Amino acid sequence: MASVYAELVCRSNFSFLRGASHPEELIQAAAAQGLSAVALADGDGLYGAVKAHLAAREAGLKFLLASELTLMDGPRVVVYAQDAAGYANLSRLISKSRMMHPKGEAGLPWRELAEGNQGLLALLPHPVPAEKVAPLAEAFPERFYVGVSRSLSSGDEARVAQSRALSKALGAPLCAHNDVHTHHRSRQPLQDVLTAIRYKTTLGQLGTRRLPNAERTLKGPEEMARLFADCPEALERTLELASRCHATLDGLRYHFSEQDLPPGHSTATWLRELTYQGLQVRYPGGVPPEVVKQIEHELKLIAALDFAGYFLAIWDIVRFARSRGILCQGRGSAANSAVCYALGVTAIDPVRMGLLFERFLSMERKEPPDIDVDFEHERREEVLQYVYEKHGRHRAGMVCEVICYRGRLALREVGKALGLSLDQVDRLAKVAGSHGGEMSTELLKEVGLSEEDRRVRQTLALAQEIESFPRHLSIHVGGFVITREPLVEMIPVENAAMKGRTVVQWEKDDLEAVGVLKVDLLGLGMLTALAKCLTFIKEHYGRELSLATIPAEDPQVYEMLCNADSIGVFQIESRAQMNMLPRLKPRCFYDLVVEIALIRPGPIVGDMVHPYLRRREGREAVEYPSEDVRKILQKTLGVPLFQEQAMKLAMAVAGFTPAEADGLRRALSHKRAEERLGPFHQRFVEGGVARGYTSEYVDTLFRQFRGFAHYGFPESHSASFALLAYASSWLKCHYPAAFTAALLNSQPMGFYAPHTLVADAQRHGVRVLNVDVNHSGWDCTLEEGGALRLGLRMIRGLQEAAGRRVETLRQGQRYSSIGELARRTRAPRHELARLALAGALGSLSGSRRDALWEIQALGPLEEMDLFFGMAMDGTEVALPQMNVAERVSKDFETVGVSLEKHPLELLRPMLRKRGAVTAAGLERVRAGARVAVGGMLICRQMPPTAKGFCFLSLEDETGIANLVVTPDMYARFRKDIHGALFLVGQGTLEKTGKVTNVKVQQLEAIASALQG
Repeated sequence: MASVYAELVCRSNFSFLRGASHPEELIQAAAAQGLSAVALADGDGLYGAVKAHLAAREAGLKFLLASELTLMDGPRVVVYAQDAAGYANLSRLISKSRMMHPKGEAGLPWRELAEGNQGLLALLPHPVPAEKVAPLAEAFPERFYVGVSRSLSSGDEARVAQSRALSKALGAPLCAHNDVHTHHRSRQPLQDVLTAIRYKTTLGQLGTRRLPNAERTLKGPEEMARLFADCPEALERTLELASRCHATLDGLRYHFSEQDLPPGHSTATWLRELTYQGLQVRYPGGVPPEVVKQIEHELKLIAALDFAGYFLAIWDIVRFARSRGILCQGRGSAANSAVCYALGVTAIDPVRMGLLFERFLSMERKEPPDIDVDFEHERREEVLQYVYEKHGRHRAGMVCEVICYRGRLALREVGKALGLSLDQVDRLAKVAGSHGGEMSTELLKEVGLSEEDRRVRQTLALAQEIESFPRHLSIHVGGFVITREPLVEMIPVENAAMKGRTVVQWEKDDLEAVGVLKVDLLGLGMLTALAKCLTFIKEHYGRELSLATIPAEDPQVYEMLCNADSIGVFQIESRAQMNMLPRLKPRCFYDLVVEIALIRPGPIVGDMVHPYLRRREGREAVEYPSEDVRKILQKTLGVPLFQEQAMKLAMAVAGFTPAEADGLRRALSHKRAEERLGPFHQRFVEGGVARGYTSEYVDTLFRQFRGFAHYGFPESHSASFALLAYASSWLKCHYPAAFTAALLNSQPMGFYAPHTLVADAQRHGVRVLNVDVNHSGWDCTLEEGGALRLGLRMIRGLQEAAGRRVETLRQGQRYSSIGELARRTRAPRHELARLALAGALGSLSGSRRDALWEIQALGPLEEMDLFFGMAMDGTEVALPQMNVAERVSKDFETVGVSLEKHPLELLRPMLRKRGAVTAAGLERVRAGARVAVGGMLICRQMPPTAKGFCFLSLEDETGIANLVVTPDMYARFRKDIHGALFLVGQGTLEKTGKVTNVKVQQLEAIASALQG
């Protein structure tokens, strides 16, 4: 039977908790069932349009661009784009509807739709009284349809009769649809759960809000023909409506903004001018010929691809940031570009480093370049608002991020919808999260649940089904879309939850698929810390430094790193990096580039780490099968560590064209890399063997390439990060107090909690002083002699406004009493109590309990009270003082760090009785000996590449001990690993050079371990 039906009303899961199928599933099912066309009618948005468009193009199915619009004074109506003008109007109407309301809401006056409907068709999906829709129907002459559907539920025929009567009354054609919510009937249970989640209730309480059956699913022409045997013209109208729609995302034409060009310049000529100006700054002694050659090559390609405006916009944003004193640095593949280096966007000289420009931009690929620029994370908002002000909100919007159901969240939401208690879903989610999502019978029993329970089985099954379903729209970490034409006519825009932000409805992959360029303006905590540290150095040491003037290649810095002394340092402070540093022994900048790249899933999975280390240590010969390979791999000792090397090897070894090599890179970077690499493997092996290489060698190379499918760095990205790693290392080495203060003032960021940063500073000879209202500002500061004074920001629960008020109103005149502090700052009693508990009133009172007593004795602390802050009771009471354990506990509770003692000092006598050594004492224990060590758990890691191994870091008063927990030991001690704050581990000491680890054979929470 010929296809005589097009489905015009489909809700995908981008209707957010309404549709229960991915756009791709709907398209594939429609193609399989022989439909002639399909339209997504997701509410007030085109969120899934790109995904459906790509799937339809692959399936050879016609896809209609449409959306169901909410009208503030009328019924909901589905609107279809007929042509490019219609699509622009649809996008504009959705944008207006969304931006008139807070995030998540939408609605247009019907007149807005009536007045802006050129190039649009409309379908009323469900019948309403004629008077409610007649004016709108009149506004769509010959372009308005009345929908009719049969869902085999109560009231069907009455609704069909209403639709027919309305069609006749309006003189509008009757058009069938199935009000699709799923691509297959088997998805209906999940659709019911989504409905329960949307209404924040359980399936049992859903009542009539639940669909009565599974009939609102995608149906083929034959089934629809049977349903509408009495009304075949309604099916034919679906083909008519579809035939009138020709709008497609293939016709989308994107142009970057071209603002502020000087007279007589095009974007290409102005970019050339700025580039050559920048070269004079980068090469004051003269621009090398090879750099000029590379610049000319890049400028020619940029002009040919019409990307000059993109580079100019990035240059302008970076120029603005630096004019405001905001630290910034480009990274990623942009660092492969000599033009970006000349413009000051990136800090790596790609010509000197031999970086591959085609990794960034190529004529064969013709895809948008991807430039990421990091800014101080506390000042990035200044940059974002500059972009909005410069280009206008009608031409600039941030990229969205679709938040999807994953792991624990999926289990919690589904479990609640199915009627499990909050306690049950929390226990279920917790054990699933700590065990990688796998749920055995034993694990279920452990949390008091049975797999025999139908609700538990359904929860596990449906949570897996809902995995990766869109939940809500959020905002990308820094992506911006900037356009020459109105953005709202290209991509729908809506308000973000954060005030002053607007976002487009497509995520980054969608934008890339339709050729829309984005700018990534990212926040980086380390840049904030570096800026604050450089300010401290200028103010307290009189030395003015910048990232560019920090002395390079300092042997003292590399000596520090060879000793794994890198707590707080950018990118190389993790436990894995600290284990690698003494083995790799970095002695120059490029060693840091390698160090940063090595500890990534790609090199680990590709078995590149150990061969590299063996060759570096001289335990394995470095051999190259050809001069071409030597040139590519010499600086990484014959091991391909970077994506650029994979591309170069594909061309040199297997004879790939640049386009094929880039295709290999793209396959390696894709989330379904394993399946996309298949065709490349045979081509690579055959090409390599044909060019004289052994099949064993080329197969080994390709196996190493596969590692990049699990995330590896391009060399340019690693080099950009290495610059910040070196800068932060140099500052830590030479100005530890300023560096630590800057890190504390930039929290939250980094790998370690403040107490670990402070303890590390103390081990480096930094004198750290307590928080005190008479000495501390809001931020941590440096005092005479280089001491680090903790700031009021360290006090948990104290608002910034309150802390700054204490600092400002002190005005060089110390507070003399708690009463005076209260009167001058007008602080409420709870703020004073928080200061007292944190020990911040030490200069005003004898002890914390004395301070609390004084606070309670103060008169009323209401704003207008005449006796505000006056002592109302002078009774002196001899209060029992806190012992040292109580004080340390209160320090951690209120400030997060104790300067009096480390908690492990208090436990040390008992640990000593058990034979436990300190972290520092491990150095004196011989390798292979059985040893016990206890500490505060500060880090727990189970990277996917570790094959079930768990890595723990325990901190004590002398340093940090590293424990390795095998998969079987992890299963045995999982509860303590995830539930305890203090642990004691026993096992075998392993030593490799300066790297020490305890391979765990016994592990206990410290409280239980000390009872015996």
